Amino acid sequence: MPFERINNEEKRYSEIINIIKNKLIKGEILPGDKLPTEAEMVEQLGVSRTPIREAIKILEAIGIIEIKRGEGMFVQKNFSGNNLNPLIISLIIHSQDIAKLVEFRQYFENMVLDLASINCTGEDLDKLNNIYNYHSELIRNKKLTDEEWADLDLEFHYAILDATKNPFILEIGKTVYELYRHNIVKLTRKYGKEQSLNTHKLYLETLKDKSKNTELRQRISNNYRSLHNHID
Repeated sequence: MPFERINNEEKRYSEIINIIKNKLIKGEILPGDKLPTEAEMVEQLGVSRTPIREAIKILEAIGIIEIKRGEGMFVQKNFSGNNLNPLIISLIIHSQDIAKLVEFRQYFENMVLDLASINCTGEDLDKLNNIYNYHSELIRNKKLTDEEWADLDLEFHYAILDATKNPFILEIGKTVYELYRHNIVKLTRKYGKEQSLNTHKLYLETLKDKSKNTELRQRISNNYRSLHNHID
């Protein structure tokens, strides 16, 4: 089950996803099949490990593959190529337009906050508060890499997605955030982990105090635009 080499340097991880998607649709890869190792993909595709790892993270997040420690990467046994979500795949393929992805995420998060404000429970708020406090503690007492912080940042945002109680928001949101992960790393490297932690605090305050919703949402929006206008 060899993979074809990739020649498009600008869209490496989305091309990897597209290759795997096409093999699933054609039945060349079947549910339960073991995928090549990272080293084998590097050799077959002619790319570095970085885009391969980005592609694998996204495919794992949307439930196409699973990683078994000590065994390797496998297509989910209950997965069918006929059930590939075309919207999710489209998001992945078009994710290289960073400006549009940033714009989409900004307005998407406004909708997420709207629904979370309506549907979140006290249990949801407690969960978010615990995550925030745990992340604050980690930043104070542990030296985190930018990659590690990106995972923690996504953990917080996934908890907000859960609070919407909407499966469509949850499915699309997780894909959007995974696509955006490498930008989280870049922003963290440039502005520090405390910057995004402060943004998480604003999210919490927005959900806790609906009387200040408009004011806090405007602060989030202004902060968001300011940071992303300076992404390299």
